[in-house]
Amino acid sequence: MIRDFNENDKDYIIHSHYKIYNKEYNYDLSFKEFISNSVNQYIKNANNLLENIWILDIDGCPKGSISIKRVNEDVAQLGLFLVDPSLRGTGLGKQLVQTAIDFCKGKNYKKVVLRTNSKLFAARRIYKNKGFQLIETRKQFLSNKELVEEQWELSL
Repeated sequence: MIRDFNENDKDYIIHSHYKIYNKEYNYDLSFKEFISNSVNQYIKNANNLLENIWILDIDGCPKGSISIKRVNEDVAQLGLFLVDPSLRGTGLGKQLVQTAIDFCKGKNYKKVVLRTNSKLFAARRIYKNKGFQLIETRKQFLSNKELVEEQWELSL
């Protein structure tokens, strides 16, 4: 089931992102701080009519997340996308992304943007299959690593 975020999900989002990205990509604690700041900013400033975080909930246990935050009147940004490794390949990641896209359409956003990196192959495949287009790449030094950061966007 995909459900709306509640404040009890805060620790799950922060710790699961850090745990998985540290294990799979060797991200350092600065990534945990980045995720924590993102979630705290959502809680502090969220306009629940134009922004949301969803939780992939399996039998009462959070197993994934995705968010939409307002950039401006016409543009929303997708973020906090994560699916527990035990559920990858099940189609639940596609459902999370579609939930976010449908929300944006319903709020009359004209475009959805996101930032990811070139190593996140499965997520990038989902974005491409949902119609997102890669519009920019640049090298960044993040989480104690040099990464190729990508910006993708979807016109609605």
